[in-house]
Amino acid sequence: MKQSGSTLISLLKGASCAMAVLAAGAAWAGDPKEYARFLKGQPCPRCDLRYENAAGSKAMDTDLRGAYMFNINLASARLNNSNLESANLQTANLERADMSRAKLDRSTLSHASLTGATLISATLQQVVARETSFEAADLSNADLTTADLRNSSFIFAFAEDANFMSTDLRETNFTRARLGGAQFMNANMTAANFSAARMPSVDMRRAIMTRINLSGANLAYSNLAGASLNDANLQKADLTGVNLSNADLRNADLTGAEMGSTLLEGAKLCGATLSTGKKAPACPPPPVQAKESPEPVSPGSPRT
Repeated sequence: MKQSGSTLISLLKGASCAMAVLAAGAAWAGDPKEYARFLKGQPCPRCDLRYENAAGSKAMDTDLRGAYMFNINLASARLNNSNLESANLQTANLERADMSRAKLDRSTLSHASLTGATLISATLQQVVARETSFEAADLSNADLTTADLRNSSFIFAFAEDANFMSTDLRETNFTRARLGGAQFMNANMTAANFSAARMPSVDMRRAIMTRINLSGANLAYSNLAGASLNDANLQKADLTGVNLSNADLRNADLTGAEMGSTLLEGAKLCGATLSTGKKAPACPPPPVQAKESPEPVSPGSPRT
């Protein structure tokens, strides 16, 4: 009897906990009336849709500007041509969602999952999407100018002809991504991983790529003029016809890189490991600036 009694008490406690979780979930959910409007595809700017389960929903050409969609489930949803400018989509599930031509400028997508999502020709200018998954997503022709994408993952992503100009890509992962014709001018790609990426004819002029991993990447006929590539890993990269004029390649590793017709005019190569495996001469130490001695003050002259 004691054992059955304790079992009953345990079951009651478990049921109470489950009901508490459900009640909490209901309390956290968004506005029911606004959620109903969203499901009907009606305009819903600044709507409260947090924690809602809208997987598979259809909201094409819908005004969702400034909507609060924290932790919403929009897996496989259709949001084509919708306006999501300044929306809060933190931790949202957007896996396999279709957001082609959607406007996401100034929205927040940090810690969200867009794995397998379609963002063809979408605009994501000034988006904040830190530690976000864009793995296997299609970002072809998307505009991500000045976005903050630090620590995000683009493994196997398609982003051909996408615009990443002046974007913060520090410590992002683009392993095996397809990026042909993409724009990376003035982007910060410090410590990013682009290993085995296919990125011919990309524009990376003046990009900051310190400690970047480009091993095995295809960069044929790309423009990296004036880029900072010091301490970069370019082992076995295809640099055929690449413009590296005035690039900073100090201490970079070019072992086994294909460098046919590569332009290196004005490039800094001191300390680099060349494609042949030969080490370039070490970089000279920075010049020591002599301290200016103070001008002597003659007796009786006013002090400044």
